[in-house]
Amino acid sequence: MNTKHILSALFTSSAFGILLIAGCSVPMDEGGSEQAFADEEIVEEASQALGPACVAKNLALEAGPIWNTTDAQTKCPNVCNPQNMNWNGQWWTTVPGAMSVCECSPRPAAVVQAGPIWSNTHAQTQCPNTCAAFSSATKWDGQWWTTVPGQMSVCECATTPPATVSLEAGPIWSSADAPSKCPAACGTSRAWNGQWSTTVSGQMSVCGCACTP
Repeated sequence: MNTKHILSALFTSSAFGILLIAGCSVPMDEGGSEQAFADEEIVEEASQALGPACVAKNLALEAGPIWNTTDAQTKCPNVCNPQNMNWNGQWWTTVPGAMSVCECSPRPAAVVQAGPIWSNTHAQTQCPNTCAAFSSATKWDGQWWTTVPGQMSVCECATTPPATVSLEAGPIWSSADAPSKCPAACGTSRAWNGQWSTTVSGQMSVCGCACTP
């Protein structure tokens, strides 16, 4: 396009604004800008719903009523295992005769054989694959070392915390009451995802607390 045509487009086009920079024309697509802004809003909303990156920490998860330590030894592992966590032996009653919680702790990292690893660069490829094959619940934590020079190395695979858990918040009386109680129940390492339910009528409710896996 020559200069005459550029100037003509500048004065006659109603669909595009033409930016002249050093004799070049650059169309400004208003529709594309609006779409990009909408996409940014969606990403921001998703980030708020999931909260910050998951942190490995102890979680107190509901187990129904627990009557004694012997009962806890049966019920608590069943509460923690589905979250890929271990029961650490702690439990307590939150609503007498109706609800107790078990304290679940992150599992220690597993050391998994990966065959020979020749360098840090090689580990960047080998270890994530090794940990994924070991368990879908583990990710490479960046640690590796050689156990038999030229023959065998190992990768350290850490269990990822559960992305969403239900944490107690005391009684929640309505959907209008939940926003004042759930964020505090979720704490700083998770964000309330908007979900809540009552587990003991008039006495205990839980909030859905989510983090980025």
